Amino acid sequence: MKFENTEILKRWRALSGRERLMLMAGVGGLCLYALYQLAYRPLLEQSSLLQQQIQSQRQIYRHLQQVGAEVEVLRQSGVVQTEAESASQPPLALIDASSQQLQIKPAIKSLQQEGDDQVAVSLEQVSFDKLVYWLAILETKHGLRVLRMDMADQSEANGLVSVKLMIGRG
Repeated sequence: MKFENTEILKRWRALSGRERLMLMAGVGGLCLYALYQLAYRPLLEQSSLLQQQIQSQRQIYRHLQQVGAEVEVLRQSGVVQTEAESASQPPLALIDASSQQLQIKPAIKSLQQEGDDQVAVSLEQVSFDKLVYWLAILETKHGLRVLRMDMADQSEANGLVSVKLMIGRG
């Protein structure tokens, strides 16, 4: 079978000049549409996604700048302490101040100094979430760790626990 005698070539020759022009325009349009769908459209979608990610990152950056400025103001006013300042204060004072700031102080039933660097704390009906957050703040901001913990679930009160802690410098 030679190329000159194929069915497609015979049909092409049978078309008038105007029909050939319309067929070539249709094939060209189809090729452009396929190129758009397979190459250009995915690039547009990726570009849009990247623009959204950039905008999100800019919002996070602006938020962090605001938070940093607020922390600096609080540091200068003495509300937020640096780790060096926390290390020089006794654990009892740090526990008392941080419990007041995080509104845990009403749940504290007893607070006793045990040696130089340890404090025994007894809490009743405190929110478990607040307790965990407070303990994380004590460790990360003030360098105080939980040395011992005895916890009892208050089954009649949803999410509330009673706990006895021994907190001190590691």
